[in-house]
Amino acid sequence: MCGIAGVSLTSERPVPAAMLRALADALRHRGPDGEGMVEGPGVALVHRRLSIIDVAGGAQPISDADEAVHIVANGEIYNYRPLQDALDEHGVALKTRSDTEPALHLYKAHGTGFVDHLNGMYALAIYDGRTGEVVLARDPFGIKPLYYAQTSEGIAFASEPAALIKAGWTAAEVETRALGAYFARQYVGGRHTLLKGIRRVLPGETLVLQKGEIVRRGRRLPALRPAAKAADGADAAFDRILEHAVRRHQQSEVPYGAFLSGGIDSSCMVLKMSQIAGPVNTFTIGFDSATVDDERTAAERLVRDLDVSHRGILFSEEDFWATLPKMCAAFDDLVADYAALPLLKLAREAAPSVKVVLSGEGGDEIFAGYGRYRRGWWDTLRRRPFRGRGGTAGYEALFDPAVFDDAVGADIPFDLNGFTPLQRRQAIDVVDWLPDDLLTKVDRCLMAYGIEGRVPYLDDDLAAFGFGLPDRCKVSGRHGKYLVKSWLSRQRPDLDVWARKRGFTVPIGDWLERKRPHLAAYLSAQEGVRAITKVAPLEAFFARPFGRKGAQLAFALLCFGLWHDIHIRGGVPRDAALGFTGEPGSGGG
Repeated sequence: MCGIAGVSLTSERPVPAAMLRALADALRHRGPDGEGMVEGPGVALVHRRLSIIDVAGGAQPISDADEAVHIVANGEIYNYRPLQDALDEHGVALKTRSDTEPALHLYKAHGTGFVDHLNGMYALAIYDGRTGEVVLARDPFGIKPLYYAQTSEGIAFASEPAALIKAGWTAAEVETRALGAYFARQYVGGRHTLLKGIRRVLPGETLVLQKGEIVRRGRRLPALRPAAKAADGADAAFDRILEHAVRRHQQSEVPYGAFLSGGIDSSCMVLKMSQIAGPVNTFTIGFDSATVDDERTAAERLVRDLDVSHRGILFSEEDFWATLPKMCAAFDDLVADYAALPLLKLAREAAPSVKVVLSGEGGDEIFAGYGRYRRGWWDTLRRRPFRGRGGTAGYEALFDPAVFDDAVGADIPFDLNGFTPLQRRQAIDVVDWLPDDLLTKVDRCLMAYGIEGRVPYLDDDLAAFGFGLPDRCKVSGRHGKYLVKSWLSRQRPDLDVWARKRGFTVPIGDWLERKRPHLAAYLSAQEGVRAITKVAPLEAFFARPFGRKGAQLAFALLCFGLWHDIHIRGGVPRDAALGFTGEPGSGGG
């Protein structure tokens, strides 16, 4: 829900109106339903609204009765109804019935500790006119994004980093220290981004700004506890907690649906949604390819006897090339995850019929679904970009050596003592891969088309339950998510729950290979790629078939080149041979 932005200047002069206008315009795709601003001495908040709850009365900013404290938020507070009831009992007069307003009154009562009372996905800003402070806060899993840039004039922040550039607050430059992380892992983890001077508010972090400076920091981590020794009643508990999480995530005054793959997580979620309240709008995408799984068949088998309105959508090779520039326009915080391409098409196709979509992100991290959790080679030092593993493995000679100098990486905030080895691997993914790749992907793809994405597996209660299960409930032999699969197999014996699944992927190897000469021509001339690669090794790379790992690197290079054209050069990619027409879409896709 929505886009937010704001400024805290070092002086009390008014924030320039042109800058506020530019911030609002840059976030229009995130909130097409309305706009609001509030200003104070040297401070301003901006809000673009996607109306989901309290459609009639929930416009933001929301202010207290004295018009002294103001809030703007992006996301949903899922426990807002009990919070409203508690505030009513304490005589607090609420102006709205929105999920955002309780956070404002909790801040007034508890200061920055107000976040401890919230269950939801959120990135929010509170301007306290009594003190001049601005408080920024982000949910513990990092489901909703928030970025900031500090200059000699103060600090500006926004839901998307491109908004800070479009508003003229900071220049469009590459953060060279982040290049090594990007090419090794296809995303940049931690506080840094690929845009120089623009940082992330970390998942669960609270920043207090005053006169353009960060004066205090705090952090609320996900409630992940060491593994229990016993698993008594785990199956019944999973059924109950999953239902409660899905119910909370279905709270909406507008049409909602679900993205359904053939996988375990989304299948469990859709099954629960249909049991709670049908009909459910579901959307699945697939490929006509001999080299990857087509999710549509498994999805259609699941929904056959459910109260579901289902659509299967084809993603073609033509879609791949047409969608790439749109993806790189939407992904100002660049993630070279090719699963984003069909996700963008799903969002585009779903947008006319729903404004809220539930999806299964987080299930693999919380219930240990990845195959890598069942192998011994896992590197628990993922906080550092790997050299010798990832997208650049075997291809380091293509790059200027400076690309890997002084590299940045993710911070691991947990004390991993007390966790099992399996839980340590899960915890590292929860604070690194999950927010900075998967959740960034969901946010940008859905918000590009004005859809709110919700992830029930990251509900506070469900996540704490799943992570704290004994290891044997999560991994048994070659099976991850053992408890979840057992539950689904009992619910739907007709499904082949225990079959080996290759995972959701896209046949990019075939599609890139067919245009290898054209890729070589485009990337060898692209300014950003030329600045970080060596001419002869790059020519040699494109002179032979890619293979699996070569295709992965070619995709990362192509995404970087398109991203550089759009967000650094401020232009639009044009290459007729690759199907780039010069119309990548807006900054939001």
